Amino acid sequence: MTRYARLLGATLTFLASLSTPLYGYGAATHAYVAHEIGEQQGSSNLNEIYGAVLPDAFNVMFGDPYQGELWTQTHYEFMKLVESATSDADRALAYGFASHNEAWGADHGAHISAIGDPSQGYVIRKQNELAAILEPQVRLFLLFSGVPNANEVIDQVLPTVAHTAVETAVDVLISQNEDPEIGQRLLLAARTRGWSAPILLCKAYAADLAETAGTTEAVAAPLIVAAESEFRYQIQLYGAALTQEDPVAALAEQGADLAKLLLAAELGIVADIPVDLMTEILDSATELVKDDYAAELAATVTHVRQELESHGVIRGTL
Repeated sequence: MTRYARLLGATLTFLASLSTPLYGYGAATHAYVAHEIGEQQGSSNLNEIYGAVLPDAFNVMFGDPYQGELWTQTHYEFMKLVESATSDADRALAYGFASHNEAWGADHGAHISAIGDPSQGYVIRKQNELAAILEPQVRLFLLFSGVPNANEVIDQVLPTVAHTAVETAVDVLISQNEDPEIGQRLLLAARTRGWSAPILLCKAYAADLAETAGTTEAVAAPLIVAAESEFRYQIQLYGAALTQEDPVAALAEQGADLAKLLLAAELGIVADIPVDLMTEILDSATELVKDDYAAELAATVTHVRQELESHGVIRGTL
């Protein structure tokens, strides 16, 4: 399987057995928010867009014991990176970075308290609804595939599959409705990101990682640089996927391939994953979000813009 296939599949089947923190909104959603509140043109906006997805850089550190800690740092100690930015380009990246956070940024609405329904995060609410819809058919599929511990597998896998499907559905709808250029923006933002992006991450988080891991910054920094490099590549591929004429078909096909590999590698289960099943998951997610995602998205843009201003985070310009 190519790296392109692995990435596309990961957007649908990022399994809970990997012990990875749940994403908030998807990359295209964060990119859209950054584009709306930022410069909206030129290299400065591309830096803002890449900064907006960069807090999820450590999600690619599959199985690493410090992945969760780094995720927490980028989503709650984000001002460390903002305060490390000195050049205009870095400040633009930091502006996008701060927009993503879970304390009061876009991911707060996704995980903690939605703008439209503050009782729960938008993605969390939709994830729970989708999981309830998918549970019977996923259970039947596992049973027909001869999986002996179907209930355990469902408990491990279904919440994250549903969560990621909701994110992906919103991303696809944005690429079809609000901003048909969002995939291209993501691709260009990652491809042209400045050389200082991984250095900013190291300045902000290498010392804390070294202390947590009981090592030195000289050891911690290369780990951060490597994670950012892989993440950058994946964002380019994800952006390219969203430019396809039928991104859902590509995501479903490659998602089925990766689901088979991950079930075998992580849970010891050998089963062919029907592409139709993956398509149904995305279609079900789309049905759940299509009527209210746009209102939540618009409200999120307004909220994040106001919060950035109130916290003194200003746009960088070139």
